[in-house]
Amino acid sequence: MWNSWRAKINTDARYIVWLLDQLSSLGLDAEALAANNGISPSQLEGPDQVVTAEQHQGLLRAALAASKNPGLGLELGLRRSLVTLDQFAYLMMSSANLRAATEAGLRYQNYTGRFSGGQIIISFSEAANEGCYQIYANPSLGDLRLLAIEDVLTNILTTCRWILGKDLPLSRLNCDYPSPPHAERYSEIFDCPLQFDAPHTELFFEASILDEPLPHSSPHSAKLYEKLCEEKSIERNRGDVAWRLWQMVVRDPSQPPTLEAAASELHYSARTLSRKLQAQGWQYQELVDRVREIQARRFLSDPRLSLSEVAQKVGYADSSGFNRAFKKWTGHTPKAYRDALFAR
Repeated sequence: MWNSWRAKINTDARYIVWLLDQLSSLGLDAEALAANNGISPSQLEGPDQVVTAEQHQGLLRAALAASKNPGLGLELGLRRSLVTLDQFAYLMMSSANLRAATEAGLRYQNYTGRFSGGQIIISFSEAANEGCYQIYANPSLGDLRLLAIEDVLTNILTTCRWILGKDLPLSRLNCDYPSPPHAERYSEIFDCPLQFDAPHTELFFEASILDEPLPHSSPHSAKLYEKLCEEKSIERNRGDVAWRLWQMVVRDPSQPPTLEAAASELHYSARTLSRKLQAQGWQYQELVDRVREIQARRFLSDPRLSLSEVAQKVGYADSSGFNRAFKKWTGHTPKAYRDALFAR
């Protein structure tokens, strides 16, 4: 199971302003909900203002209770406005194709704060003529986990519609939770085969669309917006040592930096880095293994890779060591996991 990710990212005021407008349009007293969670008008007056993670999550819990709609996350993701993503949206829209937009989106998925990139990690894989967005949600989200996953799922649809200028051609959706009371809404929104109580949450689509040129592609604009997103991402996560180390390991999980090398790159001593990681609920090797697990799941979804090749890609010289590690992480052998993944 996931370790509790204790470092919580603040949320941009522009998103909260949009969220309050949406809650008002749903008939809720958004002003009272904000005030009851300590969100003052002054916090929402400038684009550089932020709302704490606790205030944001408190607002969502209050909205969920007041709306009496357990599927509120689906609706919020569908309604998401382009303005809430700022340069991040422009980076994806100006990319050459959906494949490039996806790579950029995943690289800076923590740009806007909230859940994605911290308590929710989105990854991508491609196999058997299908693309797949995989969503890993930290159990520490508790009663907000379903809302957060649903918001991400429908926001993927909304974002892809902006990027592509048309709907993402879905092929199937697997969800790692029981069928919710509002399951009919899933059928209306996704219009594809659904499976609840699945091992993982995965949104599949036709891979042929990945390399189609985007209508708003602009190489020079993409380069500019990527620089802006990188600066914002670094600024936002300056104090989040676990996230910064995560990005270092993701570069090449087969050869992660040693604790000493990582500490040097982050301008800490090894002891200081260990202490900062512990303050965020992580041990160094635990974080490395978590990255390897996620990447192993991704590689196992590609039938072109043998099990030994997957083992090597995540840093194991032999299949037996990889088998032991993967079973420890997931409770399944790599072969059993792959067989279940492709069972139709």
